[in-house]
Amino acid sequence: MKSWEEKWRPFGGRVAEKRPGMLRWERRFAGTPDQVGAARTFVTQLFADVPIADNAAWVTGELATNAIRHSASGRPKGTFTVALYRWPTFGEIHVIDAGGPKEPRLPERDPVETALAEESDLPESGLGLYGIGALAGRYGTYRHRDGSRVVWARLRFAA
Repeated sequence: MKSWEEKWRPFGGRVAEKRPGMLRWERRFAGTPDQVGAARTFVTQLFADVPIADNAAWVTGELATNAIRHSASGRPKGTFTVALYRWPTFGEIHVIDAGGPKEPRLPERDPVETALAEESDLPESGLGLYGIGALAGRYGTYRHRDGSRVVWARLRFAA
């Protein structure tokens, strides 16, 4: 199994418009909590015929929630966008938010194991990104010149 350092990679933000076998969908959502479920449904419907549909919906829900909580997407009239890329053997979920002061950071250690070992409460943040790291073959983040941020995860259709 790859370590989190090997899987967390910057992604240049460029996907060729014409790649054989690639499909792409994109949808913008209001930056409100009720739209997280709509984003999950969007992903579930487009990945319904592959075994990652449930995991992809969960990843989307985590990333959409983070976009609303930790970026300008959660402000009044804010939005976030979900872009899906599908190749024959894997899918990628990209959640584009309006940017914020901090970058997403994956915990270096399993937060549940750490809390149990230290006999402390679970942390209030970082669990979702750690879960995404466990599911994704690769994942990362990058910023656009306009300040918006993309957090993405790649999920393979088969082990």
